[in-house]
This record gives sequence, C-alpha cells and structure tokens, in this order.
Amino acid sequence: MNNIPEYTVSQLNKSIKDLLEENYAYLKLVGETGSVTIASSGHVYFSIKENDEVISCICWKGSYENLQIKIEEGTEYNFYGRITSYSKFGRSVYQLIIDQVEYSGTGSILKLIEDRKKELSSMGFFDENIKKKLPKYPKLIGVLTSASGSVIHDIIHRISERFPITQIQVYPISVQGKNSHIEIIDFLDLIENHETKDLLKPDLIIFARGGGSLEELMPFNEPDLIKRVFNLKIPNISAIGHETDYTLLDYVSDLRAPTPTAAAEIAVPDKNRLFNHIQDLQEKLNYSIEQRYKLAEQLLLKFKNSVNYFSNKVKDIESKLSKINNENLEIVSNSFYNKSNLFNDLLIRLQESSPKQKISEIQNKIQYINFNNKNFVMNKLKILSQKLYLLNKILNTSSIERNLKKGYAILKSDNKIVKSVQSLKKLEFFDVTLKDGVINIKKKL
Repeated sequence: MNNIPEYTVSQLNKSIKDLLEENYAYLKLVGETGSVTIASSGHVYFSIKENDEVISCICWKGSYENLQIKIEEGTEYNFYGRITSYSKFGRSVYQLIIDQVEYSGTGSILKLIEDRKKELSSMGFFDENIKKKLPKYPKLIGVLTSASGSVIHDIIHRISERFPITQIQVYPISVQGKNSHIEIIDFLDLIENHETKDLLKPDLIIFARGGGSLEELMPFNEPDLIKRVFNLKIPNISAIGHETDYTLLDYVSDLRAPTPTAAAEIAVPDKNRLFNHIQDLQEKLNYSIEQRYKLAEQLLLKFKNSVNYFSNKVKDIESKLSKINNENLEIVSNSFYNKSNLFNDLLIRLQESSPKQKISEIQNKIQYINFNNKNFVMNKLKILSQKLYLLNKILNTSSIERNLKKGYAILKSDNKIVKSVQSLKKLEFFDVTLKDGVINIKKKL
C-alpha cells in the first residue's frame, strides 16, 4: 500500500489535464452536433455525438467569429481542436476546445441542403407562379458579387457589349464564409429601404459568384437569405457557380442563370438584334407609306369621277327645274288669264244686274280666289327657291376648295393633273396640292 501514489484533488485534476493535453495535443473529430448554445459572452457550447456516445465541446468567441461556416444542430462536421479537462463547481469533465470546423464530406452537405429545400419548398418559397417578370430594358442593374475577380469584369463587359445604355451598380460582398449571407441581406435592406441620389434603386439585381465547392457555396443555401430574397420586390437573377452548381438561392430567385456571363446576357437585350428589328420596322413603315400614296391616287381618281358624276347630276337637276319652272309659269299665266276672263264675265253680270248683295258676294268670292291663287303661287315659288338652294349647296360641296379642306389632294406635274397610277410611276417630281398649300415631292428611286 505504500507504493500507491497519493494525490490531492487539485493535483489529480491537473495531472489528468496534463495527460490529456499532452497525448491529444491537436485532433480531428468527426461527428454530428447536438444542441448548440451561444452564451451572452459570445462563447458557443455544444456536444458532438455518435449514436449514444457524446463529448462536450466549447468554441471560444474569437474562434467562433473566425469560423467559415455556421454550426447547426443535427449536421455532421469535421471538428478540429484539442482536449482539455475541466473541474469546477462540483464536477469534473473533459471537453474538446474547437477552433476550426468544416463539413464532413459531400454527403453531409447534400443532406443538409436537401432537408432545407424540403422545408422551404413546403412553405411556398419556390413556387413558380409568384416569380416576378424581368424588365425588358433595365436602366440600372445591381450586382452583388466579389469586388475582385473575373466575375464582375465578365458581367460588366457583357452588359456593356450588348446594351451599353444600362448602368451597373456593384455591391461588394464576400462570396463565401459564415457571414457572407448576412452581408447580402444587409445590402438588400439598404437597396430597398434607403434610396438616395448616390444610391438609386436598381431595376434588376444579379447575385453572382464563380464556381466553388459545395462548402464554399453554402452561404447561398442559408434559410435567412432565402426568406429575404423571397420578400425582395425587385426582380432578380441567381448566377452562382457553374452550370451544374445548384443552390437554394437558384430556386427562390425569379430566374436562374447557369453562369454569371449568362446572367448578363439574360438581363439585357442585344443591341444588334434591336437595330435589325428597327430596320425591319423602317422597311415596313416605308412600305406602308408607299401603299398610302397608292391609296391617295385611287381616292383622287374616285374624286375626279365623283365630280364628273355630280356635275352631270347638277345639269340634269337644272334642266328639270327649268322645265318645272316654265310649266308652273305657264300654269300661273293660264290661271291668271282664266280668272281675268271670269272677272270680266262677273263684271258684266254685275253691271247687268247691279244688286248690291250680289256685288258683295262676288267681291268676297273674288277675294277668296285671289288669296288662294296668291298662296299657290307663293308656295310654288318657295318650293323652287328650296330646290335652287339645295342645288347651290351641292355645287359648293363638290367644289375643289371644299374637297381639299376635307383632306383630298390634287397631284400635278408641269401644271397638268396626274390622272392615273401609270402616269405617276413615270414621274420623278410632282406637286401635291392640299388645303393649305402645295408641296413638291421627289420620288425615292
């Protein structure tokens, strides 16, 4: 019994601590995280488990802030650190002090992403029917990407080449690391809520970064970022990684581009295609103008024919009115003549009989007949006057000046009226007379 070593409590605790720290100076531990607690001091306390086995861990505030990824419960990681013991407040434990964390292989990352995708999809964050339509001709495009590297240069070059009038506003972010998604969220809040003269709100936003590993692309799978982009009122394009790289940001964005360069091509139209389209429109316009000239020629021909038609109609009406007038005058003359003979006969009878009553009756009859004859003549004259007014109005309506005011035109060459399409086609110069003057036309050969 004398050979048994003797320790005090503090000595034994220190000996165990030295033994652990000496034999496990620095190690890598693979396992799944249990519950994670961030203390008010900033230190992070959690456990690492494998089946039923558990080891306590701590990550000091400074180390946690330098981690490139966020520690989440239920996810498998590679933990790096050192073993130490701890004995205070009535207990003795050993724990792992963590200073570095990385995802434990592709399978672990893919499982985490898939779990998040299912949860967010069930909440409606990826529904296609709520996607916003991209602007056709954006005036200002905001690009959230690294301020250095080829991505931003490729985007600027491609947009400037395709549609140079579009301006580009770069919002520099760190495209990987634990806090990258927080930077993006802060920029989105700034863009939407703090517009100034120097910081205008863009018509379109592009999220862009080059290719990378699944671990490097993890900031673009963060639920907080997905929820913020879902509520973003500005149309947006996700262009993260290469064509085969998919992140949850691709699903929530209004459109996914396989590469940042492709995003630039999607964001703006091609000026060369626009120029070709404008040229096509110009050709259609020229053809339409030519057809309108031809239509004007046809209308002028129809106008000429209509003038001749109305002129003949006026002559016919004048002839008929003249005939009616002569006939009416002859009727009136005969009526006057007959009435005169009747008056003479009555006068003779009165002179022969000379009773006053007879004379009075005859005088009344004469007045009555005279009144009727007068009304008949006046009505006839009124009818003739109305017909003459109508003919005069028809003549005025058919005059050249009146028709020019209506929008018709007269085509002349060397003071001769152009009467046919064939004649117009042979001319190089001709005059068009409109209501307010004459314009000289030179045909485009």
